Amino acid sequence: MKAPAWLELPVFAALLLAVTILVMWAQQPGSGCALRPEPSRHLVLSRQVDREHLEADLATVDRVARRYVGASSADAAEQQTRFLQCEATLIERLAAMHGLSPEHIHRAPADIQ
Repeated sequence: MKAPAWLELPVFAALLLAVTILVMWAQQPGSGCALRPEPSRHLVLSRQVDREHLEADLATVDRVARRYVGASSADAAEQQTRFLQCEATLIERLAAMHGLSPEHIHRAPADIQ
């Protein structure tokens, strides 16, 4: 027996919504101390677009480190230590990915302003 014509579109929309939610759930970021893969690209901080790119990357580093610490049940001192370690690890990876030194990246927020 075929479904009524008026029911086909809502069923299709519900199925599409369910698939979308499933894909979003599968792609959710983990709580580990890692950045999403990004192609290596040398940044030239005299260019506005590269400064904005680095600023966005630094915001991502902060967000990932906070999410990493938030997933643990350690005390405040341990959380601070884990945050700083994660942040340092991510900044080293970011520096290698963009052809900059970690020190340059630490100085960059002041340079960007």
